[in-house]
Amino acid sequence: MFALLLGGCIEPPTRDQEREEVMEESGVRLAPTPRGPVNAQRKTPDDPPDPRLKEDVLQLSSEIPLERIQADNRLKQAGADGIMAGAAFLAEAKTGPRQLIEALRFIASTDFSELEAAQADAAREALAECLRHEDPAVRVQAARALQVHGPGAQRTVFLTAIGDPERRVRWAVVRRFSDNPGELDKSQRGILLGYLDAGTRAEFTGADLDRDERLSAREFKGTTEEFGRLDRDKDEYISLDEWTSPVPSEIRADVIALLLDLHGKLTPNDKPFGYNPWLPSSDQLDTVSRWKKWNEQVADRTPAENE
Repeated sequence: MFALLLGGCIEPPTRDQEREEVMEESGVRLAPTPRGPVNAQRKTPDDPPDPRLKEDVLQLSSEIPLERIQADNRLKQAGADGIMAGAAFLAEAKTGPRQLIEALRFIASTDFSELEAAQADAAREALAECLRHEDPAVRVQAARALQVHGPGAQRTVFLTAIGDPERRVRWAVVRRFSDNPGELDKSQRGILLGYLDAGTRAEFTGADLDRDERLSAREFKGTTEEFGRLDRDKDEYISLDEWTSPVPSEIRADVIALLLDLHGKLTPNDKPFGYNPWLPSSDQLDTVSRWKKWNEQVADRTPAENE
């Protein structure tokens, strides 16, 4: 009797055939419609179009992090077209510094090998134009982009940025040409040496007709542009200090740092010449003349000798 009761307890329950049929029918009716793979290119009529690349460049400075990431990804996926969209954005220069800075950062992170020669020239020209921007942060990012990609035909423009009051701009110039000394020819090294030139104290005394120890525009015999460059404090007079050291010491320090690197790489077996950027330029003209003679000698050597 106990065995029979136990056997009855462990038998499986009777299956409800009608209920199972209803569930099977419901599963068929409620199953999702089969879908193909996701179209990453947004080609379906129901998908919104991608933003234009120009708009993506503007989105690089968005307040929303996701929008910045998406814009950066779309521009990089566009390859050369994305880089040129960034360069065109810089050339328009109708936006604020923040937008320009983010566009410059994007271009610095790209691969210029994707560009044709004419495109690379246009992009570098747009970068070089930003070196003239009034905002130092824009100039810094432009200099860094040219340091990364190389100045190309904009070498002279980039080199003269070593006279920028913002040291991070100057240091980008120093680092680029220190690593690539062969990019500078004789005339460009001559421009660099020009930052060490100055008038002598005797010349200043001879020009100071009223003996007030400063030169007015009337006493100065050079051009208006030269007068403005020498008058660093913009008081409409050239002082003796401005005359004997027309370029600030901190700029001359970076110039001589680059010259020493060039000397070490172009003429590794020669001893460089001393120059103290914290002394008046006019007191070191003999040293400057030796640097100029070195420049002439380097220019006369063959490329193999300069390596």
